[in-house]
Amino acid sequence: MYHYTSCGLDNIHLKNGYTLEETSYGPGVSIEDLEGLHLAIAVDLLRQKAPLTGAQFRFLRKEQDLTHAQMAAILGVTEQAVAAWEKQRGIHVQ
Repeated sequence: MYHYTSCGLDNIHLKNGYTLEETSYGPGVSIEDLEGLHLAIAVDLLRQKAPLTGAQFRFLRKEQDLTHAQMAAILGVTEQAVAAWEKQRGIHVQ
């Protein structure tokens, strides 16, 4: 299993779809379908019953390539609210 942390989430472990490689900089990993992996993570996050964590909310915002200002406009809140949510352990977006 590979502990995938590059997405900003601490609890992603890959069973397959990756190759460990030795590079001139040391050990590395190659993800076979990074876009598909991130889509699967996003779908799983949106289906979970528990409130999103700040890191999960940030992951979803970044996957949509949105700035704090753009996400705030979509949700009808301030940029500061979006930034604050991303720092929290569990959030409820209404």
